[in-house]
Amino acid sequence: MFDLLIKNGRIIDGTGSPSYLADVAIKDGKIVKVKKGIKGEAKQTLDAQGLVVTPGFIDSHGHNDSAIFTFPDQREKIEQGITTTIAGQCGGSQAPFGCDIPAEKIKMIDGVGMENEVYKTMGSFLHHAKDKPQGSNIAMLVGQCSLRRAVMGVENRKPTAEELEKMKALLREGIEAGALGLSLGLIYTPGCYADTDECIELAKVAGEYNAVVAAHIRSEGVTLVRATKEFITIIRESGARGVLSHHKAAGLEESWGKVTHTIRMLREANEQGVEIYCDVYPYHAASTGINTSFLPQEFRAQSAKDQLEQLRDPVKRAEITEWARKKWNNDLHWVQLVKSSAYPQYLGMRMDDIARMEGKDPYDMVYDILIESELAVTGVYFSIAEEDVETVLAYERAMICTDGGVAGKSSVFHPRVKGSFPRALGRYVREKGVTTLPEMIRKMTAMPAAVYNLRSKGLVWEGFDADLCIFDPDKIIDRSEFTDCQKRAEGLNYVLVAGEVVVEDAVHNGKRNGKLILREE
Repeated sequence: MFDLLIKNGRIIDGTGSPSYLADVAIKDGKIVKVKKGIKGEAKQTLDAQGLVVTPGFIDSHGHNDSAIFTFPDQREKIEQGITTTIAGQCGGSQAPFGCDIPAEKIKMIDGVGMENEVYKTMGSFLHHAKDKPQGSNIAMLVGQCSLRRAVMGVENRKPTAEELEKMKALLREGIEAGALGLSLGLIYTPGCYADTDECIELAKVAGEYNAVVAAHIRSEGVTLVRATKEFITIIRESGARGVLSHHKAAGLEESWGKVTHTIRMLREANEQGVEIYCDVYPYHAASTGINTSFLPQEFRAQSAKDQLEQLRDPVKRAEITEWARKKWNNDLHWVQLVKSSAYPQYLGMRMDDIARMEGKDPYDMVYDILIESELAVTGVYFSIAEEDVETVLAYERAMICTDGGVAGKSSVFHPRVKGSFPRALGRYVREKGVTTLPEMIRKMTAMPAAVYNLRSKGLVWEGFDADLCIFDPDKIIDRSEFTDCQKRAEGLNYVLVAGEVVVEDAVHNGKRNGKLILREE
């Protein structure tokens, strides 16, 4: 007897091939038959007439590792069809945090009362996380910023030979414990202080294990082409498999259109034998900390206390403001506030509107918010051209991602957290025809499974894990908006993890069938 039988569905198997009509039989969490007219009894039957059946979506770039212990339902992932996420991205993994965690940091990184030993190494973190059931599967990368901070703090200098070996040893320990590879965060402190040679040395460790190196490259704006060239060099010299994270041309309009050139660079590198991919989220707005965009790198290397003191100093504040104004000009209408404990009444509003309501210069408003929120401020930045989004989505080696975690207790956030995958299918396949439905499904399933070596996921084939999505291709769409983030997707009928229905009509039923996925040898 089958555990579950899906009848009358149109199968899009993940390979990019055209759809076909068939039934899918599931037993013990695995797909055991895919064919027309499957005979036999089943404990549960789903009628997929008029719907498509696809592999569960794989978020190739997420940040929900911070929610493993605190929000294990992973609700925002599973309710948009994501059955697996590759987390620990942009250089910032939960571990290694370093052997001596300051007392004031314990509460921030440890919301469940665990000992600090959990965060010392990636191995210790994975050990404690592996038996914690999740709403959606999750796999980890080791973050370069985390490695550097654990060994060197946030010092702006080259590592000594001994320090570099310590970072490499921590990375090896993490990969051998089950991490899928390395993530670089070359725009964030302290990852931004690493030169190309240092990155190559770390990437070589990943290459030894046939593992992945994913990178938030050094610039996504004016110097995007140079930053892309650097990443290609890192991958070429290391022999690792590369993923250029959330590829885009962001910032002022002078940067727009450069993705045409950078994608040509990626194609040429692959033709030369360098294995490199990218991922992309289907939105024309980015999101990260306000301090990353409005404070110089050398300033962010200081302690939070020192940063706040200098922001309160009129002379230093004037210098920082001058730097930011030269970078961004005077108009901050493109910046939306989405996280600030000191100004909750303005969440979801644009920075120039907030400044007008407070009677302040926009930059004074930015820095006052940073001070009063003790630097814990996040923004959404409407700084990407729609045409560039479409260009990257259409690239044959582009995977789909959220670049997001889970909402947790937040009421305002980037809508990609809830809507990336339904949006790619509804807006960019059905409405705009950027690519075909089978090809988009490939970008969401089989391709990331192959890139990250998830051998039993990403295909509707016999013997593969029964992580599946069942949806109406004529209706699926995101509903989460920049000013109303809580809306669920439409047209997503069922999501299965390990052969059981965990989502119906885009609502999670509370089952935690997901788990931490460890690297396969």
